[in-house]
Amino acid sequence: MPTVICAGLITLDAVYDLDAYPQEGSKVRASSARLLPGGGALLAATTIARLGGTARLAGAIGDDLFGQYLRGQMTRRGIDDALVQTLRGEATAHSAIFVTADGERTIVNQRPDHLRDMKLTADVPEFDVVLADTRCCNLAIELFAMANQQGRPAVLDGEAPLPRDLLPFVSHLALSEQGLADFGGKSLSGIAAQNQCWACATRGAAEVQIHDGSTIAPPQVKSLDTLGAGDVWHGAFAFALGDGLNEPDAVEFANTSAALFVSRIGEERFPTYDEVQEKLEN
Repeated sequence: MPTVICAGLITLDAVYDLDAYPQEGSKVRASSARLLPGGGALLAATTIARLGGTARLAGAIGDDLFGQYLRGQMTRRGIDDALVQTLRGEATAHSAIFVTADGERTIVNQRPDHLRDMKLTADVPEFDVVLADTRCCNLAIELFAMANQQGRPAVLDGEAPLPRDLLPFVSHLALSEQGLADFGGKSLSGIAAQNQCWACATRGAAEVQIHDGSTIAPPQVKSLDTLGAGDVWHGAFAFALGDGLNEPDAVEFANTSAALFVSRIGEERFPTYDEVQEKLEN
């Protein structure tokens, strides 16, 4: 099974379920609330560990109770946290997430300004793939450069705003709809050609667009909770590349992993490798 480094945002998320988004200046009661480990890098690493791979998380937490809790969750989930830095005197990044009955999400995130500038402070163990988001840019560049030198995939979770200084190091660019729009209407094929990389754009439950003009549809499932689905997709895609799959098959593997994830609720939402394979075969 592959070893994947997941670099980027690590947060604690307070999720509130609402009937409708509140009017400005109003006070509303949530129908339910939950406190969850979050951030694209942490959720991708959780996905990889659950699939049976080795997940190495790279990022930062604060020296507070949130950080202590998240460090414990990394251990519980089987994630290697040797590259996770504790920032002295800083608060752990955290988010308030409002989910309305129609599935729309509004996210308010607070994170240290200098996350973008943080760099590695420990030796990097062996790996097969590097996956990074856009929130810790310098850290991603360092790790992508190592992947480039070793001929390993360097996968970018392309969420907006997308720092352009990351792109020369990217071998695989997986854009969200907002990430694609950040290129100002440029075609996916044009983005791939300009940056000499493979590229795709995910669109929630819709087909994934590939830069060669092809599309790959996800399995149709009853969606119970989509929060974190994109992060699961990116983690599963990186895992599949590290496991030797070609890009179309890796997209199909990621689509299936994310579909299983959104069709469940609770702690066991993250799919196992056998569950994904069974869904693919059926």
